[in-house]
Amino acid sequence: MKRLLFVFLLGTSLAARAAESRDSTLLQREPQLSSMPVDTTKVRLLLELGRYYCSRENDRSLLYLQQALALSMETGYLRGAGLSYLWQGRVYYYKDEYLLAGSYLARAREVLEKEGNSADRALWHFAMATLRDVNGDFSLAVKEYQEAIRLAHQTGNEQLRAASLVSLGSIINRMNEPGNALVYFREALAIQQRLKEEPGAASTYTNIGSAFETSGHLDSALSYYRKGYQMRLSGKEIRPIAHSEYSLGALYVKMKRYAEAIILFEKAREKYLRLEEKAGLCMVDLDLAVAMDHAGNKIPAHRKALNALEGVKAIKNRELIVRCYETLGELAASNRQYPEAYQYILLARKTGDTLAGQKKAQVIKEMEGRFRLQEANNKLDGLKVREKAQLRYILLLSVTLGTLLGALVLTILLYRQKTVAHRRQKKLFEQEVIIRSQQEELAGKEQQLLREKVDTQERELAAKALEMLRINETLGNIIERLQHIRRLQPGHPDQEDEIGKIVREIEYHTQHNAWQEFDTIFRNIHREFYDRLLEKCPDLTSAEIKIAALLKLNLSTKEIAAITLKSEEGIKSTRYRLRKKLHFTSDEHLIPFLLQL
Repeated sequence: MKRLLFVFLLGTSLAARAAESRDSTLLQREPQLSSMPVDTTKVRLLLELGRYYCSRENDRSLLYLQQALALSMETGYLRGAGLSYLWQGRVYYYKDEYLLAGSYLARAREVLEKEGNSADRALWHFAMATLRDVNGDFSLAVKEYQEAIRLAHQTGNEQLRAASLVSLGSIINRMNEPGNALVYFREALAIQQRLKEEPGAASTYTNIGSAFETSGHLDSALSYYRKGYQMRLSGKEIRPIAHSEYSLGALYVKMKRYAEAIILFEKAREKYLRLEEKAGLCMVDLDLAVAMDHAGNKIPAHRKALNALEGVKAIKNRELIVRCYETLGELAASNRQYPEAYQYILLARKTGDTLAGQKKAQVIKEMEGRFRLQEANNKLDGLKVREKAQLRYILLLSVTLGTLLGALVLTILLYRQKTVAHRRQKKLFEQEVIIRSQQEELAGKEQQLLREKVDTQERELAAKALEMLRINETLGNIIERLQHIRRLQPGHPDQEDEIGKIVREIEYHTQHNAWQEFDTIFRNIHREFYDRLLEKCPDLTSAEIKIAALLKLNLSTKEIAAITLKSEEGIKSTRYRLRKKLHFTSDEHLIPFLLQL
């Protein structure tokens, strides 16, 4: 949940930092717009105003940016059109309308690539990186940030370079590598201190605090969070201040200082209400509900979480909906309302599965589009190659015919017949060469398509295995907590029976439904694996076959135990029986055998 708010605020920081020293002059020029002539100077002022209001007043920003686009088209100012598209994309990003944001950024790229301004392209890569980050496309976001860093360094834009370093470090921190993230944060901080850029330094201090929080050094995290907060208070930018208050509140919850957390959450909530930032408001409400629950205000906490759920449903943010259900489940469990907690967990899982399916469909659609584009490019290249070959062939044929014509005048009929025969053989040979080349090209394309299909299915299978691992670990923790409660409070038959039913239902759904989905995908990819395995050893049990399938994915004993809800000792025992039946002395021989089966 913190990732969504964190990425969103990273995007706002760039415009705030770059513009702070110019804002007063810019606002003084705003009334002059109506009297200015239609030229590039007016377009640039409209763009600056659109940038200024981008994260403050979305509709006002769009009005200025659309005027800038219209005037750019009218005057033929290509760069103005590209920057107008870019900043409109940013506005829709702040409005949580990510599809529209992506559409405008795509248009901006087409125009800015033609313009060839490296500084503008650096800004575009930063904007696209934040959009990919908030959508969960971390690998693509990292590439975009790296390109933004390269271009910013190339053009001398140190502010953008520092912002990109901070953003890249935040992704690495969220990938549980706080040590590596700190390298990027400190490099960015050195740049910002050299430039005396306090808003940027405040953001970086907050990120350093987040890295220490990730690594478990909460006191150090608190120190950096407070430092960033004090710097932001002096800057008076509402959105960054709200982010610092939210981050500090979340840290206080971890430190079990619930009263202080509630105060900060309430302050952040008031600011998000003023900004009409619905996603941020819902996230603050969820953490506020958790803090209130720990503080003993359980009924208001539950109402606050339900209000947050209604809010995220209104903005149709499925990732936040999953988080709402999980929080409601935690609150119900803390109140010993276990059936209700179980229902919320099921809703979270169902919504999460739908979200994963949508992301998977989006990836498949993107891959299909790329394949079609590549196929069209290949056809075009093929046509060009054939056209050049035909021109060369015509030229060669013309020269050959001229030579033959001269020879025919000087030679007798016998030589003429031999020349004609030779020419026919040459044509046949060239046709055979062309046919062979076309067959090889077709075979290469078929192999490429097959490899791409297999790669896609392998990634899908790996994603499903990781998903099963995550869900089963979570449900396993719930089972352990329920069993622990049953051991702590024995003697109440109804409660023990109810807890037992919940445990059995969780185990059934986890072991049966998840495995059926995984097995369907596995059979689609490795169609002959089970047949070949049973051909080698017909007396394998279903449990041994299941372990063999998971070993083929090169999963560790710990990961297999988490997926199957079995103990590691049980998995080792099954592996030992499987190895003995297949007549292998160690796993060093078993794993390679399953991988190539």
